[in-house]
Amino acid sequence: MSVISTFPHISRRGLLLGAAAATVTGLGGRAASAADKVKLQFMYPVGVSGDINRIVTGMISKFNAAHENIELEAIYAGSYDNTEQKVITALGVGDPPATWLPINSALQTFLGLDALADVTGKAKAADIYQDFLPGFLETCVSDGKLYGLPFQPSTPVLYINKAAFKAAGIEKAPVTWTELLDVAKALTVRENNELKRWGLTIGGGWHDWIFECYCRQNALVPWTKDKVLFDKPEAVDALEFWVKMVLAGVMPPASTWEGSANDFMAGRTAMLYHSTGSLTNLRKSSPFEVDVAFMPKNKTFGACQGGGPIMIAKKQTDAQIEASWTFAKWMTSTEVQSQWGRDTGYLAVRKSSWETPEMKAYLEQVPQAKVALEQAAYAGAFLQVPGYHKVREYLKSALDRTLAGSIKPDAALKEAADNSNREIQRLLRRRS
Repeated sequence: MSVISTFPHISRRGLLLGAAAATVTGLGGRAASAADKVKLQFMYPVGVSGDINRIVTGMISKFNAAHENIELEAIYAGSYDNTEQKVITALGVGDPPATWLPINSALQTFLGLDALADVTGKAKAADIYQDFLPGFLETCVSDGKLYGLPFQPSTPVLYINKAAFKAAGIEKAPVTWTELLDVAKALTVRENNELKRWGLTIGGGWHDWIFECYCRQNALVPWTKDKVLFDKPEAVDALEFWVKMVLAGVMPPASTWEGSANDFMAGRTAMLYHSTGSLTNLRKSSPFEVDVAFMPKNKTFGACQGGGPIMIAKKQTDAQIEASWTFAKWMTSTEVQSQWGRDTGYLAVRKSSWETPEMKAYLEQVPQAKVALEQAAYAGAFLQVPGYHKVREYLKSALDRTLAGSIKPDAALKEAADNSNREIQRLLRRRS
C-alpha cells in the first residue's frame, strides 16, 4: 500500500495592524519592522515523552524566519488539560491566544464558548482538503464546518521490548486479548516473590483514552454526540478484562503516563500501551530494540485518535485570523509534517507527507512508524461530547477505583455513565 512555568500569558495590547500594513508587499518590499508585524501567541501542550519543547521551539523559529510580517510567540502550557484551562481563562477575560493546540475532544467545549474561527472557506480556497487524511480532518469538523487543522494525531500502540520477547521465546506480538494475557504472563518476571518486570503496563493518566480503544476493540463506540455508553456490556467486558490482567499479576493496577514510559525504557515492563507520539523517544532512549504492534483485538481491531488540531480564536482582528491561518497551514504543510512525524512519531496529517523522499527513507529504516498509520484505518475520534473534561474525570475515577479493587466494573461504569450524562444534558440545556 502507498504510505501515504506557570502560564506566562502576555497581553497583546499594542494591537496589530491591518492586513495591508502587515504584508511585506504592502510595505514596498522593505523588511517589516516590529511595529509592522502581526503578533500572535500559540499555546501548546506536551502530551508524550521526549524533548518536544525543543522541537516546537525550532519549528517556531523557522516559521518566524520565513514570515517577515508575522511574529509568533510559542507558549508552553503544560499538559493538554492545563492548556485547555488556561485558554478558557484567557477567553473569559477577553484576551485569548491567537491560536492553540487542544486535545481533539475539546472541539465541542470551545464551540460552546463561541471561541473558534470557522476556517471552512479558507480551507476550500486553499484547496487543501483532499491532501489531508480524512479521519484526521474529521476531528476538526462539527455540523459540516471546519474549525482547525489537525496537527499531531496519534493512536496508542503496543510497544514491545524485543530482547524480553526473545529471552522468553516469544516470536510474534499478541494479536488478540487472549494472546495478550498469555504473552504478558510469559513476560512477567518474579524472583523470590519479588517483582522484577511486569509483562504489560497501561499508561495511567490517559488510560481512559486507551479504555476507549478497548471498547472499540469490542465493537462499541462508547459515546454519541449527546451521551456516553460506558455502562454497555461491551464496555463492562473490556474493564473486566483489565481487572483479569491485574488479578493475574501481569499488569500494575496503577501507573502514570510519564512513569510508564520510563518503566518501559528501564526494562521494568516488557510491553507498554502508549502514544505513537512517543515512538522516537522510546526507540532512541531504550537500551534494547523496540518493536511496535497493533493493539490486540477482541471482536475487531480498534483504536482511538488522540492528539489535537491547531485552532484559531474567533474574536480577534481579521489580520490576526489571517496570520493565524497562515501559521496553521505552515505547521500542517507537507514538508513540516513529514519532519514532525519523523522527529516525534506523531502521524503526519497529509497524504503527501508520507510520499516525500525523506519519509520514505525513514520508513525503510524505521518500519515501526507505519504501524500507527495502518492502525488508523480502525480508529475514530476520542470522546466528542459536551463537557468532555468532566466526563473524562468521571471515567478515570471509575477505572482507578475498579483496578484498585474498591468497586466492581459494572457498578463503576454505571456511576460514571450516569454522572457523565447528567453533565452532558446540563450543558446541552444551557446551549438551547
